[in-house]
Amino acid sequence: MKMRPGKDCFVVFALAISLALAVVPAAATPLEQWASTVIGFSSQWSDGEWAASQALGAPNTFEYGDFNTAWASSSEDGTLEFITLGYAAPVYATGAVIRETCGNGMVYQVDVLDLNDVLHTVWTGTDPSLPGTPVDFPVSWTKTAYPVNGLKIYINTSHQLNEWEEIDAVKLIGYGIGNTPPNMLLLDK
Repeated sequence: MKMRPGKDCFVVFALAISLALAVVPAAATPLEQWASTVIGFSSQWSDGEWAASQALGAPNTFEYGDFNTAWASSSEDGTLEFITLGYAAPVYATGAVIRETCGNGMVYQVDVLDLNDVLHTVWTGTDPSLPGTPVDFPVSWTKTAYPVNGLKIYINTSHQLNEWEEIDAVKLIGYGIGNTPPNMLLLDK
């Protein structure tokens, strides 16, 4: 095939670039997942209603108040409590979303649980969530250098005196540990 210099070479060059760029790795997308198991807890109101297992899965408490579809400790006031939740897919964690549905503002510490069952504190501070409506309290930190498969949430039951502090669900956010091929993006021609 005989090609004319200039236009024909440009067309071939453009076609070669298009083919080279036809499949480009997409930017990594964070994996978001709701808790799938209860690893531990300091206390719970009962084995059914207000149990630690009520914090599993996606939110199912849609109004603010004392509802049995959220986890509550056995004490209304005067204690420091925790719940530790497990996640199906280990990730390099960057954050969490804690669904508070009563006594909002109670969280004071978050730890991640690595694959060797070692806890690492990734956040401490003041939870700014206000009472009156369910709140998805976002917590973020620098991406962990180790895979994480659990979160431990610490709460202060004295945060709102004479009101139960309740958590409906907890989402873990992070990046996969390489068990699946990278996402690919097909470019338009």
